[in-house]
Amino acid sequence: MTKKKSEFRPNDYVVYPAHGVGQIISIEEQEIAGIKLELFVISFEKDKMTL
Repeated sequence: MTKKKSEFRPNDYVVYPAHGVGQIISIEEQEIAGIKLELFVISFEKDKMTL
C-alpha cells in the first residue's frame, strides 16, 4: 500500500457538507485497531464546533 502525505496543512480551510467552511486546527496521527490514521481536527466557527 502506498502512503501519500496529505496536501492539507493547519490553518487551511476546508468545506464539510453538513457544516460548511471549517479551518484545520491540527493534523494528528492515531492508531485504531492496529491501523495508523491521519486525522484532521477542524474548527467550525459558525457552529462553535470542533470535529
